[in-house]
Amino acid sequence: MRFSLLGPLEVVRDGRPVPLGGLNQRAVLGCLLLHPGTVVSTGDLIRALWHDPVPPTARKMVQNAVAGVRRALPADGSCTLETTSPGYLLRVDPDLIDVTRFHALVERGRADFRAEQWEPAARRLREALALWRGPAMADVVESVTGWPELTALEEARLAALEDCLEAELALGRHHELIGEMTSLVDEEPARERLCGLLMLALYRGGRQREALAVYQGLRDVLRDGFGLDPGPELRRLERDILTQHPRLAVAPRTAPGMVDGGFPEGAVLSRVAGSGGAADRPATAPPARTPCGKTADAHGRVSGGGTGERPVSERKRASVLLVRTRMDVVHDASECVDETLNDLAHVIAEEARRFGGVVRETLGSVRPVVFGFPQSHEDDPERAVRTARAIRARIADRVAAFLGVQIAVATGDVLATYRDEHDPAPAHLAGTVPHSAERLLARTPHGGIQICPATARAAGLHAAPPEGDPAGGVAVSPGHGPVPGTPLPARPGRLVGRDRDLEILRGLLGDVRRRQRPHLVTVLGEPGIGKSRLMAEFAAEIPGSVLVGRTPPYAGGILAPLADAVRSRPDGAEAARLIERLPAEAGAAAWRRHVADLALEGPLTIVLEDLHRADAALLDQVEDLTEQLARVPVLIVATARPELRQRRAGWGCGKRDVTTLTLDPLSDEEARALLPLPADATMLKLVGGNPRHAEEYARAVRGHAGDAFDGAYYGAPVPGPLRALVAARIDTLPLPERAVLRDATTFPESGFRAEGVAALSARTTEETAAALRALERKDFLVRRPSDRSGAPEYAIRQPLLREVAHAQLPRSRRIDRHRRAIGWVQTLPPDEADLLIHHYRLLVILNSPDLAFDTVRQAHHALLAAERRAAAAGAHDTAARCRRAAHDLRRGRSHSAPSWAAALHRPLPHRMEESPVATYH
Repeated sequence: MRFSLLGPLEVVRDGRPVPLGGLNQRAVLGCLLLHPGTVVSTGDLIRALWHDPVPPTARKMVQNAVAGVRRALPADGSCTLETTSPGYLLRVDPDLIDVTRFHALVERGRADFRAEQWEPAARRLREALALWRGPAMADVVESVTGWPELTALEEARLAALEDCLEAELALGRHHELIGEMTSLVDEEPARERLCGLLMLALYRGGRQREALAVYQGLRDVLRDGFGLDPGPELRRLERDILTQHPRLAVAPRTAPGMVDGGFPEGAVLSRVAGSGGAADRPATAPPARTPCGKTADAHGRVSGGGTGERPVSERKRASVLLVRTRMDVVHDASECVDETLNDLAHVIAEEARRFGGVVRETLGSVRPVVFGFPQSHEDDPERAVRTARAIRARIADRVAAFLGVQIAVATGDVLATYRDEHDPAPAHLAGTVPHSAERLLARTPHGGIQICPATARAAGLHAAPPEGDPAGGVAVSPGHGPVPGTPLPARPGRLVGRDRDLEILRGLLGDVRRRQRPHLVTVLGEPGIGKSRLMAEFAAEIPGSVLVGRTPPYAGGILAPLADAVRSRPDGAEAARLIERLPAEAGAAAWRRHVADLALEGPLTIVLEDLHRADAALLDQVEDLTEQLARVPVLIVATARPELRQRRAGWGCGKRDVTTLTLDPLSDEEARALLPLPADATMLKLVGGNPRHAEEYARAVRGHAGDAFDGAYYGAPVPGPLRALVAARIDTLPLPERAVLRDATTFPESGFRAEGVAALSARTTEETAAALRALERKDFLVRRPSDRSGAPEYAIRQPLLREVAHAQLPRSRRIDRHRRAIGWVQTLPPDEADLLIHHYRLLVILNSPDLAFDTVRQAHHALLAAERRAAAAGAHDTAARCRRAAHDLRRGRSHSAPSWAAALHRPLPHRMEESPVATYH
């Protein structure tokens, strides 16, 4: 059994989560786990669970929760909960609790840190930090009183993170750490040590001006909030940056562990701010990036905690925005120029952050902003265009007249390389998109914006490039921009396959009218499943008032959907402005009063769309609406993607009058009604019962596909909007889980096992199995019973998800994965030898024409050898399949293409007798 507190409370037994019951039971268990082997009094448990006044039945409720915890614990005596005066004692091996492991790893890392052994210190501290899955006991702490133990845990995490960053700075990794530290300083702007580390990383990265701006920001926070100045160490660091003191630089090696002048390589904040060098330390050979904190077992396989890094490469759609600065200075105005450039940098960073972009390293006078990394969104091109227009508008209003800018945006495929799967952002971006943006920038007039045709199509700017130059850009005028989306779509045609869901909503609305009290319904579903369409149908048949609010994908206030719902009434503009101006708590209270007044006139329905995008403060308010609203007839319907469950595992648990409705995919017959004829089985599989998928394929067949297609296997086309939609969903996963998902796409649709997926990478089978279970919980995989080895088998839930995820692997990685899979299959019993067929077929397709003949010959010999092994073991069906596949490959036969590929104006898949080429270039 394993207990996890560093994130949502979780207990795992034999690889499966243990049900923990309600909030009280989880809180009692969490409190006992924070004090293992120590008696916790009943009074302490009561104080931990309730504010004053304490309910009169609190002691009985604690006893019931303890009884529930006992039922959840194993009966083998390995973990027991005893009643001991004056409370309860949990006897458990501390090593089974992640908090204990965290403290042990931090202590070991700090010992290495004190010895100035930077590489093992960074590795162990990263391993400790990797145990955190979110705020400690995130699903419990929001509903109970403040626990000092959790405050101490959070402080321990921040202190360990600062030690880790300092150790990695000592290894010269300042370029890779800047993005992570900038986000941390935004969250903790008053932590002096963290700000000092960021100042040092920026200085070493050639960004002296930004380093000084961090110091200025810290000084403002301390003075305004506390009436204090930064400490002497920070003031000394500021002076050293201003004078460019040599001790701040990372000098080349001259001896193991030492640099010219006697300073240790990568000397860190506590040392560079002082006056002298540190003592000699053991030589280290720092890797290029922060280790992920994994260990190698006796066979050299990387597992839960060691020295190996796990590089990751992924190919995704991204938009690159370039801003070039032009100066018209005729006399000495260096101070004015420096202030203006600072203003410009602030404007670009602020607008990029507002629309979800990431500012990369400045290249001369060009500042790049990337949209789509590290997390992509289905509207990244639109975000880039809006950012460009916002930057231009703000520069025209605020920045000095002698400064001019040119802005260009290009969209296309980008190959990102992470030095380790735990890196927060890619170390390198490659592809033709940056070059396309540079070419557009060269053609852009001063003060203008040029975007590529792909960006224009994706952002809804239907403008053609100049005549005679189909690769040219589209100019964006100040009034030329995407039209904001409406909260609910129009009602085109008949709603298919949602009669039962409509009946549920109608019944809940009837309950609200009859009982005269509020009810919250959360409608969950994957992107494109039809949540908004269902809401449009439901709202159209309601005779009373319907308020509709939409959570904006970017650049919205905390209470934006609540204000938007009020604004949807003809007379609601003034009330909406008041709600937006107030702080979150006061604004939500004003909104509730306004809604209660409206409901006095008659039953009221409120639709809040896309709640998964909402700020945590808004989620708190919405989740408590049925508790906080007056007793009035109000039905609140919130739509959200499954990410809401990932953010709030206990969403709605224990609340009064709360219902969750999950939209399932349509059946094949229902999906066929949305597709043009003929809709064969292959197209239906790709659609996967998702109405949005069906709509995009229908548009593609009618010749309105817009963006380019992409396919990973046998030429199965994926329309551009769907690729963006599915890629954005994949990017909600942590990078290690994304890597496991992509590895899983190497195997055939029939299924795969953890052992096989682990063989494609440096993960252990246990580690891979845990990732596959997490993907199953998040609805990316479906479990199937095994028919051979008895081990659990999984399959990717949607073929379209499989296509997009596999296409994100670079072709060289796909070839490597198939070769590794072949090596693993050859270790299996002979009756499973037919698993080789899938991998050899794809190797033939993926390899270049120069290697095609050799690949076919190798596949032919390997499959005939597999046939002989299977026949000798009595697996005659397997032997027949291997022999048939070997001869098909030798004669150049391949699977036929989908019958609808021609309808999409796509070339049919390359046959084997032709020169086999990569499916995707």
